[in-house]
Amino acid sequence: MKFCPNCGAELKPEAKFCAACGTPIAVTTPPPAQTTPPPPPPPVYQQQEPAFQAREATNAFSEAITGKTNLIQRVINIITKPKQEWVTIASEQPNTMKLIGGYALILALIPTLASFIKYGIIGFSFMGYTSRSIASGIQTGLIQLLSAVIGVYLLAWVIDLLAPSFDSEKNFGRSLQLAVYSSTPQWVAGILLILGTGFSVLIMLIGLYAIYILAVGMPVIKNTPKEKVVGYVVLTIVAMIVIGLVMALVLAAIVGLFFAGSLAGGFGF
Repeated sequence: MKFCPNCGAELKPEAKFCAACGTPIAVTTPPPAQTTPPPPPPPVYQQQEPAFQAREATNAFSEAITGKTNLIQRVINIITKPKQEWVTIASEQPNTMKLIGGYALILALIPTLASFIKYGIIGFSFMGYTSRSIASGIQTGLIQLLSAVIGVYLLAWVIDLLAPSFDSEKNFGRSLQLAVYSSTPQWVAGILLILGTGFSVLIMLIGLYAIYILAVGMPVIKNTPKEKVVGYVVLTIVAMIVIGLVMALVLAAIVGLFFAGSLAGGFGF
């Protein structure tokens, strides 16, 4: 209900003048209704296709072997000064294809080629017989390569799976960084496979150093509380030993099927 501001007479809602005293009445236009703009559509996340991932891994591999990355310096730093290098790694954005194709795959070629040379060219003695064949070398080298690449991926999976149990960050990219770079000493030590089992103790000690590098990296990469690092590492290694044994048996069986005929004539070559 409206009233005249001059004489107080009641006014009709649409009145422009007061009927009693003639005072003009200002017509107020109600403000337009506030409309809430519709929310923007959710961002569309495009999953990388396998072809793109393969191309990215191939490019990373090519760049690394041609010296366009810091591969050699990373290997030296993670082995000689892991504490400082983990800090540098933590500042990098993890990239699965680059970690696998541009680092793990290249270093995994060291034990792969060493195994091929040992079992395919140099040969090894067993019960007075010397065995060496190209097929045997390829088989052993292929098992080494598959074990290294699949193994480091499974190690990252185990690390990430156990992360919440040890108040650590659950992030597969970070877990893969930890798994890949801590495996560096073992891959480099793979060159010793050429010399045979006589250096197994040295290889074992290098493996222990790799575990030390893993432990040093956990507080930096996974934000693991220092008092929980030991338990985290121990449980990770136990899980990987079990998985590794199963994986080795499966790979040996699968690869062996393709080389069974060739290996039969390997002894006495």
